[in-house]
Amino acid sequence: MIKLGTKCDFMDDTGITDDEKYGILAKMGFHSVDYSFQFDYKNPLFQLSDEELKIKMEGIRKIINANGLVVGQTHSPHDAYWGEEPETREARFHAQVQAIKAASYLNSPYIVIHPLTKPWRLDADVLAEGKKINMEFYGELRPYLKKYKVKGAIENLFSNNPVTGCPCRSICSTAEDLIDYVESAGTDCYTTCLDVGHAALAMQNPVDMIYKLGKKYLGVTHMHDNRYAFDDHRMPGMGRIDWYGVGKALNDIGFDGIFNYEACRTYGSLGIYKKELMVEYIRVFAELGKAIISVKS
Repeated sequence: MIKLGTKCDFMDDTGITDDEKYGILAKMGFHSVDYSFQFDYKNPLFQLSDEELKIKMEGIRKIINANGLVVGQTHSPHDAYWGEEPETREARFHAQVQAIKAASYLNSPYIVIHPLTKPWRLDADVLAEGKKINMEFYGELRPYLKKYKVKGAIENLFSNNPVTGCPCRSICSTAEDLIDYVESAGTDCYTTCLDVGHAALAMQNPVDMIYKLGKKYLGVTHMHDNRYAFDDHRMPGMGRIDWYGVGKALNDIGFDGIFNYEACRTYGSLGIYKKELMVEYIRVFAELGKAIISVKS
């Protein structure tokens, strides 16, 4: 049975406490939260000692669990590029390791880890070089994933053409790319994260990608809409993605994971941060998700 989850840091500017936030999500039918560490790798959280980090994360987990939810997945810091200065790369890697530890302390089974990218390039030689560099990167993280019993989820990405500015394929953009990366990195430590919005921007059909990945390779999801032009992260129905097809494909392959929203920019774009509106927004959000995951053949 497909479950409903969401990233929820977009609720933080409404005056809603963490306890209220998770209570609202549970009441509306959500099963889990996506607790994100996508912030800058220099964030003070990553400078805490292991014991301090454990205490902080376990405190957050207890609040989430007390409201009837679990942490379904987390997300490590991203926007990392290969070819950076050694000092920067070392600091970024430290943040990745700390994020894996934090995911473990939250009892999250998964942490989404973006591939390292090279901005504005999609040449064949760059894609090949990217595969080699990323296998080294994911290989270095394997001992930590094993030790802390968290599975890394490799996410599909897109880029923008440097001449036209239009979205296009990038490192690890297709279903075939994802399968290749996961098999090469090791399925004992890695699975895939299918971001349907990124798929659309890389000119891939999200529905086809679900069928190609199948239950064997589809681990976690990022669900949000766009118009195949910008990474909008909107609510389903506000773009051009085929949500009936997405729901049907998930059920056809027997997916029993989490339909996880990353539609974090819909509400914030309104510029109106009121608790009452947020509660109604979450209700609509939940009902849309329930309708999508109930689509059957």
